[in-house]
Amino acid sequence: MRTWFSFIAIILMAVSGYSQPFPKSSKTKVGMTAGLVTSQIFGTELENPGLKTSMTVGAYYRYKLSKKTNLGAELTASFRGSNFDNGITDAYSAVKFIYLDLPINLMIEAKSGEQPQFVTLGLEPAYQLQSEIFVKPNDLVASYRNEYFKRFDVAAVIGYHFDFYYFGLRPSLRIGLLDINDNLVLENVNPATGKGGTIKNAAFDIRFYF
Repeated sequence: MRTWFSFIAIILMAVSGYSQPFPKSSKTKVGMTAGLVTSQIFGTELENPGLKTSMTVGAYYRYKLSKKTNLGAELTASFRGSNFDNGITDAYSAVKFIYLDLPINLMIEAKSGEQPQFVTLGLEPAYQLQSEIFVKPNDLVASYRNEYFKRFDVAAVIGYHFDFYYFGLRPSLRIGLLDINDNLVLENVNPATGKGGTIKNAAFDIRFYF
């Protein structure tokens, strides 16, 4: 875990010097982004998934394609997953992921002016750095680390971006397009797994851009 936090810190230090309002004479901007993520697994394999709140942090790049459109790309680490309420013993209680995300968004201006606003549409390829499954009563990870989930995912992303003078703000909805279930079978764990069902990611986040 320390390795990933060190990696994130290096990204932030590398881009922090470029944080600034979008210069009118420039077509590019580089900066840092951070925010809160509320995520949940959905599909037919795991039962009673609930929400999980964590964080995302990384770097971003913006390029002005035209007066009304921007192209945005990010490299972020995000913490996602789901909590479960399936009983007090021998039941899976949480699934936690760390993903490295590369969202690419088209930003279409919805309101012009000194503080413009944009509708954002895009795709987010993601690589899973770590997965953990916790089981009650002691929430032990046991042998369920980095197993049973596919490494690659892709999400459709829609959001709305506010450009203020010193920072940007963007709420976004991310819906996973791929089934990440990789033959999930947990022995002596309830509810029963191994049904061959689907597992997909979904998340809502609010990110700040500096």
